[in-house]
Amino acid sequence: MAKRWVRYVVPVMVEVDVDVDDDKVTRVVTLPEEVREDRDDMGHFLIYDEEFVRRSGDDQFQVHAFCVGEPRWADDRFRVGGPSNWRGTLGGELRSGGV
Repeated sequence: MAKRWVRYVVPVMVEVDVDVDDDKVTRVVTLPEEVREDRDDMGHFLIYDEEFVRRSGDDQFQVHAFCVGEPRWADDRFRVGGPSNWRGTLGGELRSGGV
């Protein structure tokens, strides 16, 4: 069995507590409803093998991984929360200690 990693871009919002004495990042929140495929400067999708070696997006394993990994929402009209096929890996908040 071959495994592939498909790279996506997920924007984040960073909350900063601006204090005269102690500036700090207090929260990082993902915006999974704005997830998109990541591409190189030539427009090719970024797909890697099990050892994180980049692979051509034209190979059967890469094409299949890209199709399976494509984010899907319960109702395609409303992209709210994380993709339903990504099993809750996004959509929550990350506390500053876990970033």
